[in-house]
Amino acid sequence: MAAVIRYPYHPATKYRFHEEETDAIVRTVSCHRKDFDLAEIWFSPRKHDDIRSSIATPFPRSPDVGLSSLDRLPLELLRDVLSRLDMHSLFQIRQTSLRSREAVDSLKEYQMIVLHGLNLYCALLRTQLASDISLLDFYDVLCTKTCSIFGQFGGFVSLLSWARCCFRCITKSVPRVRVRTFAGVQKQFRLTQTGREQLRSIKTLPGTYTMSRSEYEGGITIVSHQQALLISQEPLYALKRAGPPNRRLRNPKFNYMGSCALPYYDRFTGNVEHGMSCAACELDKVYSREGLLEHFKWCQRAQVLWRSSGGGK
Repeated sequence: MAAVIRYPYHPATKYRFHEEETDAIVRTVSCHRKDFDLAEIWFSPRKHDDIRSSIATPFPRSPDVGLSSLDRLPLELLRDVLSRLDMHSLFQIRQTSLRSREAVDSLKEYQMIVLHGLNLYCALLRTQLASDISLLDFYDVLCTKTCSIFGQFGGFVSLLSWARCCFRCITKSVPRVRVRTFAGVQKQFRLTQTGREQLRSIKTLPGTYTMSRSEYEGGITIVSHQQALLISQEPLYALKRAGPPNRRLRNPKFNYMGSCALPYYDRFTGNVEHGMSCAACELDKVYSREGLLEHFKWCQRAQVLWRSSGGGK
């Protein structure tokens, strides 16, 4: 068996603690890496205030106009129809009448999305991807906890692949969430007109991206590298042509521009997790609550921090 490589802050034995100490341990040794969120698509709360009325705020009076033919449907069937619509259609329906806004707002899935995923919803609307993502698609990813690639806590969503991912996916530019310019994939894969029409794309939004907080003007058309590969007419040839990932393909700059932070919502308990990092060590990782507690058992620096706090006092 291969020897286990231990970091300087990795003790030889597992630290043990009592169940009643868990809340205090989490409070003491955890932090939320806001810089991770800000490295991707992000909108200030002030911008949310400007549009909240058109997305999440009900009218202050009773509805006086109905949903035309949809009003004839039983309420349960109406909700089923609305839940299958895409996010852009729901946005438009809410603008038509008081009754329609009330109907959309009555959906639990919609309520949870605008409460916990407003940043991502705004990103979909502004990149014009909202028409590709249904309410159920959005709710499903909101209720997904783990990264679809590495299986650890996934605090982010790749818009073009619509998959939960972790920060490692973005920085390492793993194939499933790798984002490239449309011009770059067209040059590499030589897509046909049909292929280009099948390829989902967005224009980058102006903002600051990457951990260096570099400013970009936006307006660059970006696409999913994996999707471009899959729809190319000669995938085997394209793979040989692509060869091993080079430095240019591994540059995560566009991965940041095509992803957004999203907390995890537990549909059974109602609990929400934004992800937490260890405040004591330098690992750029985001954990769930139970993941952080497991990390704490083996992180000597976190244990020192815990003891120095007098047990979280």
